[in-house]
Amino acid sequence: MSIQRFEKNGKRLSHVLVHNGVAYVTGQVPTDRTQDIAGQTKQLLDRMDHLLEVAGTDKSKILFAQIWLKNITRDFAAMNQAWESWIPEEALPARATVEANMAAEEILIEIALQAAV
Repeated sequence: MSIQRFEKNGKRLSHVLVHNGVAYVTGQVPTDRTQDIAGQTKQLLDRMDHLLEVAGTDKSKILFAQIWLKNITRDFAAMNQAWESWIPEEALPARATVEANMAAEEILIEIALQAAV
């Protein structure tokens, strides 16, 4: 079984890889960390569209999403609003959202996905 690796980040990771008909997208964080949760979420969803396309799939084939929020009480509703406007209603994936410490103070959200190819 082959593994296809795309968008390598130095010696640390591939941002997306495909194995056995499934695309695995690593945890993505926003590049413009000055934005609020809505802006950071939109950045990540745009990035997910790109990475899924690189892997030969799209958001309609997402199987599972893992979302980490810096402050779930404050940001859950706004993040969900951005998510719901992005994800096709007929293709809702399984999803988990939790509160977590982030690698940098300005990061409000991180998202990782698995999708069928």
